[in-house]
This record gives sequence, structure tokens and C-alpha cells, in this order.
Amino acid sequence: MFSNTSAELLLNTPSRCITAIYDKKTHRFLVGTAASPSFSSNMMVQHQQGGGGTNSISCLNPLQILRYHEDMNELIIDSQVDFGENGGSGEVWSLSSCPFDSKWVMVCRNGLDQKPETGLWRIPQDAMKEDDLEYYTNDNDVDRQNRLDDMNSNNNDKSMEKLAVLQVNSAFDCGIVTNRVTDMHWNPECYQDPEDAMLGDISLDSNFGGSNATPFNFMTVQGGHRQVTLATWNISDAMTSTIAQPVEEFSIPIPSERGTLPNPPKASWDPHNTHLCAVTLGTNIGIVDFRTPSKVVHGLKSCHRLGVMDVDYNSVKPMVLCSSGQDSLIKFWDLRFTSSFAHEQIQDEEDDERQQRISDMTNWSRRSPLKIIRGGHTHWTNVVKYNSFHDQLILSGGTDGICNLWRMSSISSSPLTDLATGDIHDFDLDDDDVDDDDDMAPVRSSSLDKDEYHQSHDNDNDDDQHSTVTSSSQGEENNPDVRVSQMEMREAVYDVTWSATDPWIYVTLGFDGNVVLNHVPSKEKYKILL
Repeated sequence: MFSNTSAELLLNTPSRCITAIYDKKTHRFLVGTAASPSFSSNMMVQHQQGGGGTNSISCLNPLQILRYHEDMNELIIDSQVDFGENGGSGEVWSLSSCPFDSKWVMVCRNGLDQKPETGLWRIPQDAMKEDDLEYYTNDNDVDRQNRLDDMNSNNNDKSMEKLAVLQVNSAFDCGIVTNRVTDMHWNPECYQDPEDAMLGDISLDSNFGGSNATPFNFMTVQGGHRQVTLATWNISDAMTSTIAQPVEEFSIPIPSERGTLPNPPKASWDPHNTHLCAVTLGTNIGIVDFRTPSKVVHGLKSCHRLGVMDVDYNSVKPMVLCSSGQDSLIKFWDLRFTSSFAHEQIQDEEDDERQQRISDMTNWSRRSPLKIIRGGHTHWTNVVKYNSFHDQLILSGGTDGICNLWRMSSISSSPLTDLATGDIHDFDLDDDDVDDDDDMAPVRSSSLDKDEYHQSHDNDNDDDQHSTVTSSSQGEENNPDVRVSQMEMREAVYDVTWSATDPWIYVTLGFDGNVVLNHVPSKEKYKILL
């Protein structure tokens, strides 16, 4: 009904992360807020001056449970859940909703001592509302907005139950000891049957793919001083104790590279092979094999200038990885052409092991990406995310406040054969290509001569030297790779997510707490489905 419209909600609180709650019939999202103590003091004074009292602000940084009503095309706050009286009110750094139990959520946040704490929490049942809102056709826009504001402001805070705390070891980051988790993922085997996952039929007692599956079902990623630390966890064991110990924990050094800026490490678990994981290592991308003693087995060197910000596997087509970087580019990689190193015997001394790994990473060769998207962002591209069902669709968000929806058909599992234009390895996308009415804009190829092109991009990543630049002879409507829509937020886009209930709905989160829900345009759906 509202397939080409959007719904917007302003939380008025700084927010950094959002995740979709796996529900069989309702669009729910969980937002982690990140207000500082100074921000809380101002909010408390303003609230007291307004006569609201202090009980309604019992927690500075609660988790906001959002629900989208399709009939009304409204996005509202169902409830706010806090971390209890002794849970503190520190900012939330990362969170991930459990795919087989909608009431479970893993959260990394600042505790009472303002030190990061990672734990598994249970959302109370009464926080998940099931009532349906009625749409009053006689109400004007002001009356309907007032009703929604009343609903959003009258939510009672509810406290979550702490199930377990993950004993994450501290790491040194720029001389400061920290145990902050920058990224976390559930085992892709939990999502092996999306319908069962939505219905909640998968439990912790599942074998996650049989005897050959990984012996853990959760992973955390930390950033330290010139290294990235990965830890794996068995949530079933964690439930038997208030403090959970990792199944395995190992660190991967980041080779010192000139001009590299610090950025929080991110990872992506291979949905086609749960023994593999891609992790950002400065400007490189490492492929981790949990079965090997040395862990890192191969990787991609110098993928993005200044640093790689995010990675995501194609969940439909194997061996394809997407990355975004501080150079504002989005690149797609074929992992069948990564560089492997010969496995050497690991020395007993930690320094020797570290130097061996750095030497192996230095020997990685540079590879040409399958595709490069230019012009979609003008600053850091913070996040990139594949659609889990239709790998033609990809989301990207950046610190320039732009969220883009892309259709990359030429490298998808089901290319649009009637729109195929040939083998284009590199292309430019101008900002003028997108109209204000969100018409689809093609990913254009540069018409420059190859030598002239490289001379004009001497300051870009050296990988561009291996790219082939061609010009498309077909019309814009026949281009398989286009920017479907572009949305500008008021603040930097810190996170994006696809709905767990409908693959055609996605949500964008700005740092100011602005949440915008959008639909994939109907004509784009027909091109993919028909």
C-alpha cells in the first residue's frame, strides 16, 4: 500500500546502532542510544522544567523498541527497556538481536564504572506489544501526530534481565585499556531456515549444521593497539553461569601502514561456510579460518585508502564480499582470487608469532575488485549491507549523512539478463545522476581513455590500476547497476538494517537519533522478481 513512502521517527537522543528483531509478523527494531553524561544533565533539567518529574527518565541510555505499522505507515516507540537499577546508564556501543529468540539481545555498553560490558539480556514479554492501532480517517495530520506523540511519551520503562556476562579480555588501544566490543555476530547456521528463525523454532540445542559445524554460536570483535581480537562463545554454556568464558580468543596484528587512520574493526561471518570469517585489518581484509592454528589463512591487501570501515558477505552468492572504506568507495571482491601464504610452524614466542603473521600479511598481493562504486558518498562510508534474500540490493551509509540503495545486478546470483551491458570493472557515479524524486540513476562508466583515466586518479588506491574502464553503449534504463534511491539525513549515518520480516523494507539510523524507514520501489521489485 505504501510501497514508495517512508516513515520517520526522531528519538532526540544520540544513537549509534540498530538491529532488526526477528518476529514472524511484525516489523520491530531495536535501537541503542549513546547519550553522554552532559547530555543527560541537560535532558533532566529540561524534563523537570516541563513538569514531567524524573521517574520517566530512570535510565539515560535505554534500548528503544520500535514498531512499524504498515496500514498507518507509522513508526512508533513500543517501549523503552533499561538495564535495571544496578545496570548503570552508559552509552550503547553495539548490539545484536538473537535470530532464534526475539526476546534475547546481546549488548556492549558502558556499565556502572563506565567500563564497557558485553552481556546477554532478556527483554520482558510485556515490552513486545501486540495491539493494533486504529487509523482514524477523520483525524487531521495534527491530531494524528498528537496521538502518536502521546503513545511515544507514555511508554513505561521496563527493566531487562541479565542472563550472562561475557568475560571479554582487555586490550590496549592507543595506550588506554579497553574491552569495548566494536562488532558482534551470531553464527549464520542460526539463520539456516529464515522461516523457522522468524517463528522461533531454532533453539540453542540445535547442532547448527551437524558434526562439521563450528562449536560456538557467537563471535565478538575488539580493536586494540595495532591488533584486532576475535573471541568465540557458546551461548548454551553461558546460560549455566553468570560469567561466560570464551571458547577461543586470538589476536591478529595490523601491519603498520603509512597514512592509515584508526577505525573500529568490523567482521562478517561467511553464511556459506561457517568456518570462515572476514575481518577488517586497517587497510586490509583478512579471511579467518577457525579450524587452523594460525587462524588467518589469506586476505586482500590495501583494499581502501586510510582504512576499511565495513565488510559484508553476499548471503546468496558464495565467495563474494563487499567492503566500504574511508576513501568513500564501495568495492566488491571475488574471494577465489585472494592471496594465500604458506603455513609456517608457529613459534612458541609471542613476538615471533606476531612478526610471522605481519610478514605473511605483507606478502599478500593486491587484487582488482569486481566492481567499484564511486560518487555515492563524499566522506567515510561507515556501513554496507547486503539484502539477505535478494543480493541485487545493497545499502550503504556514510558520515556525509547519505544513505544509498543500490542495485548491483551484474555481479549478483540472478543478473537481469535483459539489462546486461557487458563486463564493466570500474565506473563513476555523479551526484547529478539522482533526481530529487528518487528516480533510479545508472552507475555510469567513464568515457576517458584508460591511460588518461589513471593519470587523473594518481592519488587513488593502487588497485585502480588493474581496473578496466569502458563506456556503456546502451541507454540508462538498460544499465544493470544503478543507484535506486538516495536519502540525506541530518547527521552522519551510523547504521542501517533490513527488516527481518519483509525483505523490501530497510531502516536508516542517524547519530542524532533520526530513524527513517523506507521501501524498495515497486518497479524495482518487479525487475527482480519477474
